[in-house]
Amino acid sequence: MASCFRNRADRRRVERLLLRYVGTRSVNPAIDGGGGESALADVLFADLAVDGFEPVREVVHAGSRDNIVAILPGLEGAPVVMFHAHLDTVGLSGKATADPVSSGGNVYGRGACDTKGSLVSMVESLRLLQAMDPDKRATVMLVGGIDEEVAGTGAEALVEAHPEIDMAVVGEPTGLEIATAHKGVIRFEIAAIGVPAHSSKPHLGRNAIHAMSRVLDALEREYIPSLDPYGHRLVGPATLTVTSIRGGSGMNVVPAECVIGLDRRVIPGEDNDELLAEFDELLDRTVGLHVERREPFLMTAALDTPIDSPVVEALTDARESVLGDRAEPIGVTYGTDASCFGPAGISCVVFGPGSIDQAHSDEEWVGIEETARAAEVLAQTAVNLARA
Repeated sequence: MASCFRNRADRRRVERLLLRYVGTRSVNPAIDGGGGESALADVLFADLAVDGFEPVREVVHAGSRDNIVAILPGLEGAPVVMFHAHLDTVGLSGKATADPVSSGGNVYGRGACDTKGSLVSMVESLRLLQAMDPDKRATVMLVGGIDEEVAGTGAEALVEAHPEIDMAVVGEPTGLEIATAHKGVIRFEIAAIGVPAHSSKPHLGRNAIHAMSRVLDALEREYIPSLDPYGHRLVGPATLTVTSIRGGSGMNVVPAECVIGLDRRVIPGEDNDELLAEFDELLDRTVGLHVERREPFLMTAALDTPIDSPVVEALTDARESVLGDRAEPIGVTYGTDASCFGPAGISCVVFGPGSIDQAHSDEEWVGIEETARAAEVLAQTAVNLARA
């Protein structure tokens, strides 16, 4: 049966909101030192207030770095579903600027698909739901969250403040596919400690770069080949990437330190603490080195939501009623704020307009029609959850 919301989203309004939100710079301040999400938070707050949703600001960091929360009450006893989209973006580059362009049915600019398209679809879904009897929808909590691109502190604050959330649709560019699984990540450094000396007498020192070469060799020859090449059925294999290296202080000095950065993508079923212990064991086996593993500066969980969970079934049925075809759950290789929500007991699914192939690129864009359809799917999801 076709959804009552099918073709009901206001395409012109969707385009206006996309241009408005993409045109509001919201680069994470840890990336460029700017004002961060505050300007977009102001715009979102004002839009929600005009539409009668009584939004609130929930302070996460100083400098107006607030989560914006609006609640649309529904049937008493029905689950509370959060529609969550992050406000922050990566830095500007190429054509992906805060000067949006609407052309050929798409809106171009930084954040268009990651993830302001999802934010617009969620705002429009609330407008669609607002017009109906509250007893025919679940309670929806719309959240514009901060700091997804760097540290996830906005998601952490939400979990702390809102134990009433039962489930969540996390907005990310899935091309309107339904992602029930994604990878987590551990990011940390390994440091080799040397002894400086004049390079004309290297035997008086201990070369940290030479020591690190042995660590890199062990990672390449031992650790990476030990990873399961098949991994998880939806997200694929675990991976390790050495992403940075620095060392040495001058062309005539035996280097006293060499540091590498590592990105370990975690698949469902793996335990982060056990993975760190594996690195410690590998370093212990690489004898004769003065090396240390530093504590992770980012460590997130993988997502693996059962496909028979109510939020997955409600979203799957809603998508079929709007788009006309039945979707099978997919996995994605990137991470989301669901890494924080899932371990807190919030059943999560990832869904939104746009493609991850455009995210963070020099020419980021999202389709207007696809964003409108996402809004219709989300509205129907809230209705389906009231019936469950």
